Amino acid sequence: MNSFFRRILLSVWLILIAGVALSFLLTRWLPSAETNIANQALVDAVASALQQLISANEGAPERQVAEQHALAYKDLLDIYIINLATGEDIEGRSPPGPVRAALERGPATTVADERVIVASLETPGFEVIGFHNRYPLARAAGRTGGRFVVLLTMLAVSAVVSYFLARYIVLPVRQLREAGHRVAAGDLSVRIAHTVGDRQDDIAQLARDFDAMTERIGRLLSTQQRLMRDVSHELRSPLARLEALQSLARQRFAEQDQTHVLDRMDAESQRLNDLIERILTFARIDAQQEIRRQLTDLADLVRTIIDDVHIELGDEDILVRQTGPERLTLRVDAGLVHSAIENIVRNAVRFTPEGSIVEVKLEQGQGKIHVIIEDQGPGVPEDALHQLFDPFFQVDESRPHGDGGSGVGLAIARRTVHLHGGSIWAENRAEGGLRMIIEFPVIE
Repeated sequence: MNSFFRRILLSVWLILIAGVALSFLLTRWLPSAETNIANQALVDAVASALQQLISANEGAPERQVAEQHALAYKDLLDIYIINLATGEDIEGRSPPGPVRAALERGPATTVADERVIVASLETPGFEVIGFHNRYPLARAAGRTGGRFVVLLTMLAVSAVVSYFLARYIVLPVRQLREAGHRVAAGDLSVRIAHTVGDRQDDIAQLARDFDAMTERIGRLLSTQQRLMRDVSHELRSPLARLEALQSLARQRFAEQDQTHVLDRMDAESQRLNDLIERILTFARIDAQQEIRRQLTDLADLVRTIIDDVHIELGDEDILVRQTGPERLTLRVDAGLVHSAIENIVRNAVRFTPEGSIVEVKLEQGQGKIHVIIEDQGPGVPEDALHQLFDPFFQVDESRPHGDGGSGVGLAIARRTVHLHGGSIWAENRAEGGLRMIIEFPVIE
């Protein structure tokens, strides 16, 4: 059995043992109940009968008394008739220690043990002593008000022991839960093994396993980020050379009217350059732990994004519309939030057919601010909704506009929102299209 199991087991035993012991000690100061008075009457009745037989000079009076009276009442009361000449009980029973101690002190001495009941009548040649043979908890409960004291003591002991046991268990679990929240928020530097000290129980082992897990995940993510940065940088050099060669080729092909081929090459080079830039941006944001908050008008930020999108749309018949309050201030990193919302709006425009509307709604309530982007495109399969924010994820669906993007923009948006302590999710609209919801907490 491990130490954690033993601690719980020992705690239960401690509650029982300490409760019984304290109950017995506390009830010693309570007055005796009527039971002791009744027991004294029984002992005196036996002594009275023995005294009468002795006075009448009856032969073997002790045997006659034994035949007339029950000297044992199961586990409640045993009555001993001790022959003072031999020091033995007439029934041949071995008197318990408290009874023998009372005999040695003599009948005139006050008996300290409340279980011993000495007859109040003199019986020459004999000593009649009762012994209230009950377990300690039963004796405690048998006193006046003893049951209440026993119950109260057991409750108090169990409350104290349970408190320390619960604290012993819950405190590291709470620290583990808080550490888990920090890891979920992207902080892989958190460690909790030092908080459990030298403990060797299951919770301590769990804390050490948690540290090993976060350290391993941190190394894997660091390797992934470094790989993305290295690959992106390595792609930059041949891309730059490719662009230089395209410039030279354009000068040579200009006279032969082959510039449309070079235009296509320029477009593809620009796509590659944009992809590299997005990968680098994602790697930078993914490794970022802190943001610079400043008071920002979210409504004005969205209007700026919509104006830029309209300029790029040109003659395309797509309307991007904003609804909500005219002014909505929030402490955020304006640059990161601008990039996140812009990525989502551009995706919505890309997948929305001409003649449709993309709507950006701003809502505030219950300490939260929501930015909702709705399009009228084909939507996303339900089983792919949770993957939309994974880097380089692509939904294999027909795309009304462009090439469908790089699959990095939504990953950047999710990381940006998480850095602000918010959440982002996607859902299909009942009337068709996709709805993206960004939730920011209001920070004063």
